[in-house]
Amino acid sequence: MEIHTFTHNDKQFEVRIVSDGHSIFVRAFASGKPANGIRYEATMETIYDASSVAGLDVVKELIKTAEADIRRA
Repeated sequence: MEIHTFTHNDKQFEVRIVSDGHSIFVRAFASGKPANGIRYEATMETIYDASSVAGLDVVKELIKTAEADIRRA
């Protein structure tokens, strides 16, 4: 598991990135609990295709989206 941390409104958040070998899952947490009801997911195939065809880092974009959704709430 990989963890990206950030602070919003004086509260510490974690964006956790885990894989089951077939997909990558990204979710925001606060105080060890899900910060919202949203889980982001991409298959390894999609991640590979996006990287090789468009140079896009899908996991990085999912992390940005998870953080942005917390900041908007």
